[in-house]
Amino acid sequence: MRFLNQIIDYIKKILSPLLCLWESVNDRTKTIIIISSLCALFIGIGYSYIDYEYYIYGVVPIVLLLLLLYYYQLDKVLYLIVFLTPLSINMLVSETTAMTLPTEPLLILFALVFSIKVLVDGKYNTKILTHPISLAIAFYLFWMLITSFSSVRPLVSFKFFASKIFYIIPFYLAIIPLFANFKRIKTIYLFYAVSLLIVVIYATLSFAQKGFEFDECFYIMQPFYNDHTAYGAILAMFLTITTFFIFSKSTTKWGRLVYVVLFGVFLLGLILSYSRAAWMSVIPAIGIYLILKFKIKLKLILIIISAGVLFLFAFQTPILQLLEKNSQDSSGNIAEHITSISNISTDASNVERLNRWACAFRMFEEKPFLGWGPGTYQFEYAGYQKSYQLSTISTNAGNLGNAHSEYFGPMTESGVLGMISVIILFSVVIYTGIKVYKRAQNKTEGQLAIFLTMSLVTYYTHGVLNNFLDTDKLSIPFWFFTAAIVALDIYSQKRERI
Repeated sequence: MRFLNQIIDYIKKILSPLLCLWESVNDRTKTIIIISSLCALFIGIGYSYIDYEYYIYGVVPIVLLLLLLYYYQLDKVLYLIVFLTPLSINMLVSETTAMTLPTEPLLILFALVFSIKVLVDGKYNTKILTHPISLAIAFYLFWMLITSFSSVRPLVSFKFFASKIFYIIPFYLAIIPLFANFKRIKTIYLFYAVSLLIVVIYATLSFAQKGFEFDECFYIMQPFYNDHTAYGAILAMFLTITTFFIFSKSTTKWGRLVYVVLFGVFLLGLILSYSRAAWMSVIPAIGIYLILKFKIKLKLILIIISAGVLFLFAFQTPILQLLEKNSQDSSGNIAEHITSISNISTDASNVERLNRWACAFRMFEEKPFLGWGPGTYQFEYAGYQKSYQLSTISTNAGNLGNAHSEYFGPMTESGVLGMISVIILFSVVIYTGIKVYKRAQNKTEGQLAIFLTMSLVTYYTHGVLNNFLDTDKLSIPFWFFTAAIVALDIYSQKRERI
């Protein structure tokens, strides 16, 4: 012990002049010395790691920067995630696990940090939690959780449920208070739109290099979007909301030029996506605008819808016979491509969709109340296929994905209440958007609310034929558009210029 004390005293004696010198310098000099030393240390260690080909070490400064951002500027992380979303890439991190990088790790970390922050501070706007849309989301999540316990694959279902939470916490619960300043709605839109612009330019140039061959249109957006349908869906959403910013009175002359360019590029991208569902999804959105613009009565709308349903029911046999006679397949000719929408006999995409729906209904008949469990359809539908319904792209293993519907998927996986929870959520959002539009004293706020609603309606419509809310590409804008409508409803008394 005596020998150890002697060593400590000797070290203190040596370091004493250095400690005195350190105390004599000002704080700015200390900061420079510390940063320079850390940089030198990082470069030195980095050189040795790279020399041994440990390239993962290069990620360390990025991780440190992100940790500082999470600690000091948590809201700025949302802007970062929004910008990175269109550019994110789905990658295998192991033989059985895929992850969308870099957005998924950022989302998970944000959700955890924000949740801890709210629990520690004990502060959150109760108006947000008790808003009708929030209550609809709560019911949607609650029933998903219940059916995860009864799932045939609990691990898959709880993972699916967790993924929903990791989207909803950042881009619904966390972002609504940020939208108290309505200018930030435009800022978030621009962060996503500019990034999406990069993807559209990349995809269009790739398509041009391939001579605009129709068969190539399904993959030109890779690796950023898996296929042309998801790509078309996001373009339909952003084409609609961009229209608002073009005609908004608060938009400057140069700003309007920027939005016109964005609109033009997004329109070109939508056309070249050759996604028929995306093209058709714009029509109901325009329909909502015309109904509100010309103040068409709800009674008349219900009469027209009822008459249409009765007509389809009464003449279903001749209508099906007529559809079966349509042999026009998907084509690079836009007119022919539109005609192929009703081809339910030979068009591979349409036939496969009908096959998935048929499987969904057979599975629903077997488990109508609790369903098979969230996220399980893709693992279970193979045994419910019928040979006479298979398409040229079907597989006996049934390994091609989901139910191709935001409505039939939850119906199969969470039972009848699963589908009802989705319909309630979508309906409440539409109702709220229209309510904000009608009561808004500030005309710009009202128009923004209805164009956000129209943008979401493009996805609600597209959701009949496809489902993408299990991906960051669609989930993030889907939830922050919804959050923006809630913010406009709650904070409308704050007359921020948009």
